Amino acid sequence: MDEFKVIDVMNEAMLKLLKDKNAKYEENLKIRKYLEDETIFFKISKLDAYRILEKVGVKKENIENVYKKLISPNAYYDLLNRGKINANDDNLVIKYNEYNPNDLFKKRK
Repeated sequence: MDEFKVIDVMNEAMLKLLKDKNAKYEENLKIRKYLEDETIFFKISKLDAYRILEKVGVKKENIENVYKKLISPNAYYDLLNRGKINANDDNLVIKYNEYNPNDLFKKRK
């Protein structure tokens, strides 16, 4: 399951709920804007990410696990392979080492 898409859908649902209740929803509008960038969780602090996850409705007891999935090496390499992340981007707060698939089968000394 793509955690990022789930977060985006949760934010849209929260926006609708807040609008229906005539509650303040400006922060969720800002989050909608942030979520236009699939790499956002690699560019912000853990604290800011937790705030976003809380605002979209992730239960407090699940926030850490959801965050770990959003910034996992698999998510990073997927974004890297799709050209969404540039490994040399100075805006990235979270980076993983690049690997060369040709090096995987080299004999080690």
